[in-house]
Amino acid sequence: MRQFLVLLALVQVVFASTIHCDKCAMKVKENVGFEKGVKDLKVDVPAKTITVVFNPARTDTVKLKKAINKLGYEAEIIDYKVVK
Repeated sequence: MRQFLVLLALVQVVFASTIHCDKCAMKVKENVGFEKGVKDLKVDVPAKTITVVFNPARTDTVKLKKAINKLGYEAEIIDYKVVK
């Protein structure tokens, strides 16, 4: 039987969000940053974006969006790309 090594890349997704202040940014960082599979998270308040780098074997965009929504913010994907 052959064994295959599957190398999964990391994915970067950018969400447009309804965050509006530094307190919002901190709330997102403290909660979404600890979701399974999240490797990096950046919040840009002036641009109202949340950028997440994640392992697609551990989470996906639906779960990340739900985590942001659960905090009371809207989130729509505006960019998605494989980064590694």
